[in-house]
Amino acid sequence: MSSDPTMLRLRGANPVAAAPHRDDPELFARITGAAVDERLARPRRRHSRALVLALAICLTAVLASTAYAVSHWINGDVVRPPVTKREYLAAQRQLTLPPGYSWPAFRFGPDSADSVTSRGAGGGLAVLTAQNAWECYWVNAVRAHDAEAGRRAQRALDGLLAHNILEAPAGAPEGWVPTPLPPHPFVAYAHDGGLDWIRASYRQAAAGNIRNIARSCRANSPR
Repeated sequence: MSSDPTMLRLRGANPVAAAPHRDDPELFARITGAAVDERLARPRRRHSRALVLALAICLTAVLASTAYAVSHWINGDVVRPPVTKREYLAAQRQLTLPPGYSWPAFRFGPDSADSVTSRGAGGGLAVLTAQNAWECYWVNAVRAHDAEAGRRAQRALDGLLAHNILEAPAGAPEGWVPTPLPPHPFVAYAHDGGLDWIRASYRQAAAGNIRNIARSCRANSPR
């Protein structure tokens, strides 16, 4: 038994010191034979920024010994951190941030020597950074009653949607990227309704309802 003071306090606050042990085969059979709750079978829709770009820039390290298998898993084209960093820096020359914002430094984790990403992931990170920054700028513009700044943010985000944000085809694998790769930085969203949610959020913001983009700003702000 642990002597940790926190654990001892938790045990002391527990009104039931120990759960009774029951070895009841009949009860087990009734539980496992019950009908499945249909709610558990329904897929949960998520509108997070789920990227199909294999943005291992979340920055999941992949051991070098598994690089061959990973290269086949994400479309056979993976690169090391120096390449991803060059993509990120190059994308900054093609994208703009709102006034008062700056590009976050590119960082990999402590195992970066053994990490890989799909080609284009550095540009994808830059696209997401710009998207999040303009969303935050739009939120602040609406709160400050700055209509011109709001229109500027909307134009910037519409431009990203038109030129830099893609949607994978229905049924595409998680590691899908367009072939050939676009000459400009891009990020690809899964075909799961998430991109439709973003477009709808921007339409709502244009009408004065910034609730969704404010949530996105809080969750993803690059500042």
